Amino acid sequence: MALPHIIKHIYNNGTDEVIRRGKRIHAIGSVELVEHDELMGGIVFRVKDDNYSTFYKVYIQKYADPKMMTLRCSCPYNLGEICRHEVAALLRLQDLVDKNLLGSSAIQYNQLHTVAKMKHIDLKTIKMLSSPAIYEQAENMLRSVKANILNAADERVEAELIYNGQTFPLVIQKNDERNFDTSCICSESQHPLCEHKTLLFLQLLNAYGPNYFDSIRNWDKEKNKLLQIYGYSLNDDLSGKFEFTYKDGKPFLKVLDTSIKRVAGTAGTNTRPAPVTATVQTTKEDSVAVEEFAGKKLGLVFNFNNKTYPGFNVDAIQGDCDEDNKKYTGKAEALDLSKFVNTDVFGEEDKLLFQQVRKLQDAEVNKYLNRNSPFSGIWENIIHQDGEELPEETKSLIAEYLQPKLKRIFEEQAPSNFIYVLPQNKPFKTANLIDVELSDKLIAPMFKVIAVDDHFEVQCMVKLNNETVSFDKNECDSSLVFLYDGVLYLWQKPEDVMQAEKFCRQGNIQLNKSNWSEKMQKLILPLTKEYQVEFDKKLLKEIKSSNPEVKLQLLEKGDYLVFQPVFNYGGFDTRPTDKGNITIPEGDKILIIHRNKEAEEQFIQKLENLHSSFVRQEEQNSLVLKGTDVLRNNWFFLFVDAMKEMKIPVYGFETLRNFRFNTARPNTHIHVSSGLDWFDAKVEIEFGEQRVGIADIKRALAGKQSFVQLGDGTLGILPDEWLKRYSLLFKVGDGKSDKLRLSRYHMSVIDELYENRDESELSFALDEKFERLREFKNIPEISAPNHLQPVLRPYQVSGFQWLGYLNDVGWGGILADDMGLGKTVQALTMLEHYKNTTGNLKAIVICPTTLIYNWQNEVKKFTPALSYHIHHGNTRARSAEELQNYNIIITTYGTLRSDIQLLIKILFDYVVLDESQAIKNPSSKVTKAASLLTAKNRLCMSGTPLQNNTFDIYAQMNFLNPGLLGSVEFFRNEFATPIDKFGEQEQKEHLRKLLYPFILRRTKEQVAKDLPEKTETILFCEMDSAQRKIYDAYRNSYRDKILGTIDQQGIDKSQLTILQGLMKLRQICDSPAILNEEEKYPNHSIKLDELAREIEENIGEHKALIFSQFLGMLSLIREKLKEDNIPFEYFDGSTSPTERERSIQNFQNNDDCRVFLISLKAGGVGLNLTAADYVYIVDPWWNPAVEQQAIDRTHRIGQTKNIFAYRMICIDTIEDKILQLQERKKALAKELIADDASFVKSLTKADVEYLFS
Repeated sequence: MALPHIIKHIYNNGTDEVIRRGKRIHAIGSVELVEHDELMGGIVFRVKDDNYSTFYKVYIQKYADPKMMTLRCSCPYNLGEICRHEVAALLRLQDLVDKNLLGSSAIQYNQLHTVAKMKHIDLKTIKMLSSPAIYEQAENMLRSVKANILNAADERVEAELIYNGQTFPLVIQKNDERNFDTSCICSESQHPLCEHKTLLFLQLLNAYGPNYFDSIRNWDKEKNKLLQIYGYSLNDDLSGKFEFTYKDGKPFLKVLDTSIKRVAGTAGTNTRPAPVTATVQTTKEDSVAVEEFAGKKLGLVFNFNNKTYPGFNVDAIQGDCDEDNKKYTGKAEALDLSKFVNTDVFGEEDKLLFQQVRKLQDAEVNKYLNRNSPFSGIWENIIHQDGEELPEETKSLIAEYLQPKLKRIFEEQAPSNFIYVLPQNKPFKTANLIDVELSDKLIAPMFKVIAVDDHFEVQCMVKLNNETVSFDKNECDSSLVFLYDGVLYLWQKPEDVMQAEKFCRQGNIQLNKSNWSEKMQKLILPLTKEYQVEFDKKLLKEIKSSNPEVKLQLLEKGDYLVFQPVFNYGGFDTRPTDKGNITIPEGDKILIIHRNKEAEEQFIQKLENLHSSFVRQEEQNSLVLKGTDVLRNNWFFLFVDAMKEMKIPVYGFETLRNFRFNTARPNTHIHVSSGLDWFDAKVEIEFGEQRVGIADIKRALAGKQSFVQLGDGTLGILPDEWLKRYSLLFKVGDGKSDKLRLSRYHMSVIDELYENRDESELSFALDEKFERLREFKNIPEISAPNHLQPVLRPYQVSGFQWLGYLNDVGWGGILADDMGLGKTVQALTMLEHYKNTTGNLKAIVICPTTLIYNWQNEVKKFTPALSYHIHHGNTRARSAEELQNYNIIITTYGTLRSDIQLLIKILFDYVVLDESQAIKNPSSKVTKAASLLTAKNRLCMSGTPLQNNTFDIYAQMNFLNPGLLGSVEFFRNEFATPIDKFGEQEQKEHLRKLLYPFILRRTKEQVAKDLPEKTETILFCEMDSAQRKIYDAYRNSYRDKILGTIDQQGIDKSQLTILQGLMKLRQICDSPAILNEEEKYPNHSIKLDELAREIEENIGEHKALIFSQFLGMLSLIREKLKEDNIPFEYFDGSTSPTERERSIQNFQNNDDCRVFLISLKAGGVGLNLTAADYVYIVDPWWNPAVEQQAIDRTHRIGQTKNIFAYRMICIDTIEDKILQLQERKKALAKELIADDASFVKSLTKADVEYLFS
């Protein structure tokens, strides 16, 4: 019937203000569960403050045990016993417990008092708080019978329901939280609302509506509550002191007399007859009105004139004290604690003491009783007359409330000289007050059981200062305190008070020998667990045992498995809570079995040594282990074997729900055979007599479980070595009954099983084709075409031979060498080899637009015997027959998407995707188009096949080897999400096993010995139509202008105009936006797009220098890098020396900064940037010497990397023509021309016509 201990803790320790604010925080939902440890009974909440946007953590330990529960809040306001955040957290905790959301055992309800948490009669909540069966029964009952309403007032309904000849008294009332306290005498224990309460709620709802209780609300009760804050009630004369105002029908109190102050503790009036209503008529003759002056000393009086439980009141007195602060100098004055008291006359310590004394007053005790047992006045007949005894539960609640508050006073006031006792039947006069000491040493009862003639006697004693004193020596009539020899003692726990109460009321307890065994069980044995109990030696019979019999009980608690040892001595089992020897009744004797603690501890240590993660629960004498640890590394089987070896029986498997493990190991046999293009694996798995299907295994693996549900309800454990060996086979294999089918692309999975086969589990029947496939670990050597053998570096030869192996076995692969390592030449070598061996070649190369002409130049340079055709632009071919006349068709991803209907008509020998990350999105149109192409061989080329996440590889590999990685959903769930989000190493290893035959990647560092120190490459770019249109307009304008000037003035006098024209055209090659013209052009720049792509896709973790002669172009690049969130450094000729040095150091030492933008002239001298190994010259020019100087910024002493330099050239522009002119005048350029002026002087009219053509 009492409140739950969690809520009780709030009311016992919180002030009214703290409780009010805590309730508000809880009500607005500012309490969030962070962590819950069911095993240790710990829980952590994150609580938002009600005044500030600040969050605090509240830690609650051992919340299930009212004696052991502790709280800690991280806020700075936690100065008292409990803060508002702790109140809010406890309220939230109680909600979770009520709803059984913390994994605890089923809650048992006592219908004498349950709370229905709803603000009005709500049908949905009623259904939730009852059950479908209870609700249906209540509806059926309501059709034939109705409850008789006895009383309905003050938000309280008392009713009587007669059903099947039985009468059920019912009460429903609103409580302080505006929820419903409900009461019935029936035995329903599974739900808060029984059928009788549900019937009454439904009856009220149907007759009066959901807000019925508001209609019977007594506002006088609310007014009294407001007045109680100031120590008044409606019975007092309130004129001139208070007035009530109303808002929305609710009363609000206005204080008219400003001299009236709040009473620190609410001195509430009794809302029902209470056990402390009897008062002793005392004449406080020495009391006078309290005057406000400093220097008063507060004293306490334990007034034993109260004839009802607990037999005393704690009153407060004040007076002047002597200089030594040891006694009052005159008469003391009694304080009326039900009214306002000016505490300014007290010191700080006395002010705190005064607040503590207020909490001990009758009104506060009544408030606590009302909260804990709102219906006790009805069911327990607590309405009493003087001299009547209170019910046990009410006494227990009073002791529970007063003991902790008295404990604090006893501990803090033990040195005080102002503690007094007023003996029973003495009037309240200063002369009658007796000095007394408070002992800060708490006492506990001791018991002695002796045999007396024909009965046994239980005596209660207490140890005071090494003296054992009989309980009848208590000089007061209260069981709550013990007065002896001028010292007042307090019991350690409220439970001690109730034990003392029995002997205070009955004296020594006598037990008949006839019911000795029953009384022993009910009275004596419980005492032995908590207290010191001494038995008469005549009663004792002792058994000393050498070694106990041991058995092990398995229990589960949330995510933990509990290992509970049970030790048996001569047929008697120890229980988890047994701390000492076993004490049991045997006839008219007490049987004490001495436990062999050493042997018990030895077994527990042996068990504990079986796993390093065992947690010992000292109070239960048990070990616990997380469920995941039970399954890891085959530990469960090791445990079962160890118990069998130690001959320890293990019980409890059948009662477990989450850990019903089958003790049998899996017996596995897999037979692998090969088909035309697949492998078949016939699977048989048994756990003892239970067989498992492939679908069950796949389901367990998909759920990340290391166990499988068996037919008998137990769980078959899949050991770690079994999972390591077979899980990948089951994940990639397709099958449901007893056979898995794997694609030929899953060769690596089969090969690993073959290499590490256990012949008792695995058998193979494979043909010779299998042996050919297994050669991927030792690829056969083939010779490259003769004219390419001197050109290819050793690692490029290996790459060509790997491509040859893929051709032989019919696999697709990704050539994923670092940028600059010559992927193009390796692919062209394979294409020429294919043509030489088969006599024909039809290949298509699909690449980004910017790489079309690089492929064209590479074909011309390395494989001139292969015919090629660029299928791109508005004039491209429209028939398949025309395209089939060439060995290699070079096209773009955009053209592929547009012309897929044309291209699927051609059967290709090879499809090559350059920069294949372009198809990383499996749902994009270009990916779908590429997958539609028909080809004997498929090849992807990319320096960064995985750019951002694991999923990037899926579409590329699905294009190459369809089915290898399963469906999109399977790959995402099995590999992409576990690897990218959670970094799971096992999934990474599985994916590596699947992919490694199909990907060849060499980094610059791996092949450094085969590389020259510096590799220079031209990166051809093709302008888009908008940029080309502007370029052609300027070129035509300057050509006519320059040629006219040359005709009129000669070439020598036309050099300025020529230079101006060359400069304008070079700027347009970068971007028309950097032209210094009145009319500003938009930023159309193929070089900018290509640079962004190179940085994003190709350079990876490498560092790059980007040089440009034009500051305007560098500015555009800066904006692009900022837009793409790429960290960079920058300097030009205007950068200060300090900033320049900072930029250099950051680029050299900061791994995140991968790009350095430098103007060509500023970067020519005095720089050392060896962190970079890629160089981009955005706008190359006539004189290579300046560019070489820039490239050499990276290629200096201290550089350990190979350098890759790229000159960006726009096709069919001034840059392209200068490049060709350089070839014609190589010697001149190398020896004579040092600057632009020299360059222009060297030009002839024919050269000028060529440049501007």
